[in-house]
Amino acid sequence: MTELDRLRGELDSIDDQIAALFARRMEIGLQVGLYKKNSDFPVNDPGREDAVIKRIKGAMPPLSAGFAEALMKTMFDASKELQRRIKGDYFVIGKRLPHSWSPEIYLPLGLDYRIKELPDEESVKSFVNGKNFTGINVTIPYKQTVIPLLDDISDEAEAVGAVNTVVNRGGKLYGYNTDVGGMTEAILSMGVKIEGVTAAVFGGNGGTAHTARYVLKKLGAGEIITVSRKGEVNYENIYDYPVEFIVNATPCGMYPEINSCPAEPGKFKNLKGVFDAVYNPLKTSLVEKTLALGVPALNGLTMLVEQGRLAYELFTGSKLDKTVTRKLVNSIELAKANVVIEGMPGSGKSSVGKETARLLGKNFIDTDEEIERAYGKSVPEIFAKEGEAFFRKLECEIVLKAASSNGVVIATGGGAVLNSDNREALKHNGVIVYLKRGLDELESAGRPLSLSRGVDKLYAERSPIYEEFADFSVENDGIERAAKKIAEEFLKFPLKN
Repeated sequence: MTELDRLRGELDSIDDQIAALFARRMEIGLQVGLYKKNSDFPVNDPGREDAVIKRIKGAMPPLSAGFAEALMKTMFDASKELQRRIKGDYFVIGKRLPHSWSPEIYLPLGLDYRIKELPDEESVKSFVNGKNFTGINVTIPYKQTVIPLLDDISDEAEAVGAVNTVVNRGGKLYGYNTDVGGMTEAILSMGVKIEGVTAAVFGGNGGTAHTARYVLKKLGAGEIITVSRKGEVNYENIYDYPVEFIVNATPCGMYPEINSCPAEPGKFKNLKGVFDAVYNPLKTSLVEKTLALGVPALNGLTMLVEQGRLAYELFTGSKLDKTVTRKLVNSIELAKANVVIEGMPGSGKSSVGKETARLLGKNFIDTDEEIERAYGKSVPEIFAKEGEAFFRKLECEIVLKAASSNGVVIATGGGAVLNSDNREALKHNGVIVYLKRGLDELESAGRPLSLSRGVDKLYAERSPIYEEFADFSVENDGIERAAKKIAEEFLKFPLKN
């Protein structure tokens, strides 16, 4: 390597850091812009800009200080342009939306976008008729409720019988179905040939089920079977049909019931693919079980983001390149995915987990600490007083709750992942890391099973399960080093679904 190559390499590294910091600066600038918009503050604040430029110039060496003003003005101009674009009032409406991810799509695109829970159809009518919005997305269970409240709906929305996007243009309300484009893009991205297949739509007459049947018909499915709880074709007898492709249009498997599954994919002999419209968790039980068969499966995140891209174009009247969908899917996956750290008792899961959470900007959950907090006694005390079976029952409850979270780092107890239900729950939103440490370095104080059974025996029993469950492993050769390795691997780890 020449000296020039070395210097250019260093410049590349600096440029990457500048790009990441600039992206973060723009994210915060967006939040400032939203605050200004909703508080009637002016976008421009020359006094603050001058003060910042003076401070930055004063902190720089002479060589770079002369360029400080131009650099900072470029960034200020970018922030002001972003803040000027924040116009209108946009909402997602639905009955219960405590964990909606819709804002994760529109806020990065510069829209003032909020969640609006409406408990019944009367409240929907009142909100929509009030017209105090620029645009809204409509979700379960109001995609059909809004139709008679609109001045006009698109041909596609009429054909589907469901509206998920409403635009207010001069007091007139126009309804669209961008779910069609979103679902079409998601299914096509799977690479499964739909033409001529026998497809099953789980979900009866819900709005998403209507969309699924419309999309499958457009893609050339041979036969489309509707599956409902009490219909002629139901979840008991669907296995009697030659189903080749499944669309789950029900909320089954959605947070918080993350271990529920509408059907067993292994019972379909000719299954070619599964699309699950549920996006939270990132990998539903249906998706996980299908992938385990070696059959393509995809969750609803691509559909959610692509329909959002299409809705954005309707909201704003401007085009948005389709590559934005993949970028947003990737960023949302990284933000919402959990890092789950498993390993032997005393391997340092808690210490490394806390540092990993700090590096990734995620919250931290220690399942043993949560058990102690819930029961009011330490783990050794619970073991001594109530026994291991009682402890494991508590642990299952805590693990399921932790696994249902999004965007956290979870340190599990050493025996937590021995339970198959715990493994399934943790996998839904998690990237699993096996934290390794030499047996002679494992701490056994305060760890009942390490003391009673011996570290060697525990390791022999558990290490094969740790290895099989993990997406990757990291050696604990120091808290900071191990955490940095985990963070680096996680950021480049593709969340398969």
